[in-house]
Amino acid sequence: MINKLTMKSAGWIFFVSYATGIVLTAWMNQNGNQHHENLMWFLGYVMVGQIIINLLPAIMWCYYQKLSFRTVFRLHKVSLRNVLLSLVIFALSQVILLFLHQVTEVFSLFIGVSYETSPYPVANSLFSFCILLLSIGIIPPICEELLFRGALITGFEKRGLILAAVMSSFLFALFHDNPYRLVELFASALVSSLLVIKSGSIIPGIIVHLITNSSFVINSYLIGGDMLESITKPEGPSGSVMLITGCVALIVFFVCKWLFTLFDSPKKDWEEEKMKKKTAFSLSSFGWFLPILLSVLIFIFKFIYL
Repeated sequence: MINKLTMKSAGWIFFVSYATGIVLTAWMNQNGNQHHENLMWFLGYVMVGQIIINLLPAIMWCYYQKLSFRTVFRLHKVSLRNVLLSLVIFALSQVILLFLHQVTEVFSLFIGVSYETSPYPVANSLFSFCILLLSIGIIPPICEELLFRGALITGFEKRGLILAAVMSSFLFALFHDNPYRLVELFASALVSSLLVIKSGSIIPGIIVHLITNSSFVINSYLIGGDMLESITKPEGPSGSVMLITGCVALIVFFVCKWLFTLFDSPKKDWEEEKMKKKTAFSLSSFGWFLPILLSVLIFIFKFIYL
């Protein structure tokens, strides 16, 4: 089936989800962080934010426009080979993400600010661990993948898959509302985007996202604190550590680049490819950029004034 989701629709779907999510968070925070102090509140907050605010707008738009859910959300079968390659690339890419984390730490210290992680509750019992595994490790990965690596990539791919991967990854980083982690989140999302595009299915993206978030919950539970804070030092990483990490990350980059060439190529709909080739740029075609610009302005305003 031909993809009929437009870039403008994809942009506004993100804007509605992003802006409404900020309103929900502000409303929850008006009486303190009760959704961090009460894990059942946190679970409810996640379910409303992820399922209703983030995913439902895309579902409703597809239903209203009679679009194929399978096509828009890239719910296609995937070969075992592509899944295994995705897992290997995901595991190797963590070295690159660690190096980017270290670079961000150093840059933050250079400009005179302290690197800050996003605050998340930490499990201190088996019950709280199960609640957080559901509310951090399972629900967000599924909903966010369907939105970012599903609907947004499908909408933006009208101008090419590279643009689609970059735009969806940029919006994913913006969505998490932490300027200190923009580079890391963008890189992580870009890896997932490329895995989804190369495999032709959303499934590898969901799998690696589930592993990422679940690992955070498990490790935070085991060490009794935020996993990201545990690898962040006030004085930043030493030069020798960064040099080693950077060299290994460079090697890993080329290894991952080679691994991407081993994917089984997904079958393309020739009519869709033909339609893409006929699509030309026009002044009106840049209307998709308005919701993106508004989202960036909200992000900047929130960071500076709130």
